[in-house]
This record gives sequence, C-alpha cells and structure tokens, in this order.
Amino acid sequence: MISREPSMIHFIQSTYFENLYKSTRYLTNQSLTMAFYTNLLVILAITSASFAEKCTIREFSQVEEVTKQCKNIVVQDLTVPGNQTLKLSLLDGASLVFQGKTSFEYFNWKGPLVTIRGNGLKIEGKPGHVLHGNGELYWDGKGAKGVVKPKFLRIQSVTKSTIQNINIKNCPVHCVSIQASDNVVLSKFNIDNSEGDKNNFTGHNTDGFDIGSNNIIIKDSIVKNQDDCVAVNRGHNITLSGLKCYGGHGLSISVGFSKTNFESNTVSNVLFENSLVHFSPNGIHLKTHSDSGPGVMQNIVYRNIKLEKIANFGINIQQDYADGEATGIPGTNIPITGLTLENISGYMESFNKSPTLANYILCGKGACTDWKFEGIHITGAKNNSSCNYVPEGFTC
Repeated sequence: MISREPSMIHFIQSTYFENLYKSTRYLTNQSLTMAFYTNLLVILAITSASFAEKCTIREFSQVEEVTKQCKNIVVQDLTVPGNQTLKLSLLDGASLVFQGKTSFEYFNWKGPLVTIRGNGLKIEGKPGHVLHGNGELYWDGKGAKGVVKPKFLRIQSVTKSTIQNINIKNCPVHCVSIQASDNVVLSKFNIDNSEGDKNNFTGHNTDGFDIGSNNIIIKDSIVKNQDDCVAVNRGHNITLSGLKCYGGHGLSISVGFSKTNFESNTVSNVLFENSLVHFSPNGIHLKTHSDSGPGVMQNIVYRNIKLEKIANFGINIQQDYADGEATGIPGTNIPITGLTLENISGYMESFNKSPTLANYILCGKGACTDWKFEGIHITGAKNNSSCNYVPEGFTC
C-alpha cells in the first residue's frame, strides 16, 4: 500500500529552504535570486520524482489507491493475479501509460481481465509494452463453448477520450469490447492472436473489437485473430478506418441480441473504409438475428475495402441467424435499409475444401431496401453467387 505518513520529501524540502535562507542572507540581490532559483529547481525535481513514483503501479495492491489519487498514472511491469480484474476507474481528465509487460495469471473465469472507465481520458502504450493475456494456456479450439475463458479488455462508460498505441497479445477470448461509451477514439492498436492459428486453430471467438456504443472511431490498427476483426452490435455514428485484419472473420455487423429492446437491436451510420481483410472466411459480413426482438440496421457504408484469400464469402449478408447459427430462413424483424458498398475488390482462395462465393445475399421479404453497390470486383470464386435481393447497380 502507499504510505500516507509524512514522506522524506517534506524533510528534504524544509531542509533546503532553511539552508537556502541561511546561505543567502549576505548575498547581493542578484546572487540571492540565482541561488534561490537554483535550489528551487532542485526541490521541484525531487518533488516531481516523488509524485511520479507515488503514481506508478507496480503491484496489484496499489491499483485502487493510485487510481483514486492520481491523474498521471504509469502501469509498469504489472502482474495481475488470477480471478482478478485490473480496474482502471480513472479520475476525470486522467492520463495513463502502459510500460513494460502487463500480464494476467491463468484462471478459469469469465473476466474481464481489464476494465477502463472515465471521462476525458488519455491512455497510451509506450514502445515495447504489451498487455499479455496468456491465451495460449486457455485455447482449446472451442472458444466460448470450451473451458471457461476470461474476456480481455472492456472499455465501459468512457466518454470524450483517446486510447492509442496499445499492444495486446493472446486474448483468451474476445479482445476489446467498447460498451455504453460515447465519443471515444481508438488508434494504432495491435491485437496479435496469431499463435491461435496453430494446431488447426486452437484460438476461437477471439473477436478483435466488439462495439456497442455511440460516436466511436477506430483507426490505423492491426488485428490477427480467429473471429470477427470488428463486430458492430449496436450504436450510432461509428467509423472504422485503416484496419488490417488477418486470419479472422472479416468486417462484421451483427444485430439482434435483445428479445425486447429496440435500441439494443439498432445500428445506424456506420462507415468502414480503407481497410484490408486477408485470409478470412468472410470479407464483409452483415447478419441479423431472426430470433430477436425488432430493430433496424440503417445507413451503412463500406468503401475502399481490399480482400485477399477469402475462403467462403467475399460479401455475405444474411437475415437468418438464430441461436448463433445460419438457418436458411430469413426474418424481417431487423430490416437493413440504406446500405452502400463502393470499391470492394479482391480475390477468393479456398482452403480446407471450403466453398467460395463472391456474393451471398439472403433477405427476409421486404426487409432489404435502398441498397447501392458500385465497383465490386471479386475474383476466384468456385461457385456462383446467390442473391434473393439484388442491389441497385449490381449484378449477382
């Protein structure tokens, strides 16, 4: 724990001022001024170093007190015990820096391993840092259906904040979740779960970013994983730009997780742009859940998206999910209206004998309206596209 007793710094300060008074009584005004400021700089340097150390978290036992007292926090080479969450509930306007390795001991529980809360925050990682979830100890190829695995990072009730230059390694399951937040910019994240590709994909359900918030920007980030690179589940005014997605399930919107709440089943004004999807079952994937309550997906734009080595579907839009699986029977409870795809290009390449369709569209009756596709060029598909609704400017 951090001591609340008078520290050595107070003794040093008082000693400096006493000696300063004694040594400057007989000096000229100019000499007095120079001596005073020289000693004052020394005192300020010592004080600054003391406060910096007080606000550095090296032991898990320090977290609560530091986050309550400090606005400029450093997390340095921290090990978080199993079955514990690193709760970063920060003061308004606080800054936080990750340095070195932040690691999390193995324990079978649901997590999350880290939570961030606060207003007006500035959070960043310094070069060489990593948040390591030890996912390799959990992966069994079954994701959420296997042994109990903790979710990694939950950004909850965060407003008017920036989070940047964050390196995440080996999430046990779901990497970054942004929930009930507003006006948050995430940039230059590097989520590396590539080790989950080994041994026939032991990693599973390792979503890069799951979004359920408003006014969110995610940009210039890399995701290597075994599930959705991005999955937008609810929210308004969301921009995703400059993403590089490797090995996951593509750029996704998945809506319909509430039986009763319309707003929870609503996504609007979403832009995906200038991004790459490489070695993935899907490139672009929109799905609604026919077993949920009513909702809507509207004003969605994908533009300037490059696809490489896509195994199943280049563009996959379906309204038939129930119990987490495609049923082939589309619903009409969550219409998709105002969908624009522009300049989507790339190629398909089958692996593990997977089928390849450049385009698959399965809409409920009257539930898909005002779609415009332009500049769609996806090659290499082994099977013909299948569309029961054909957007304006497009041939399926």
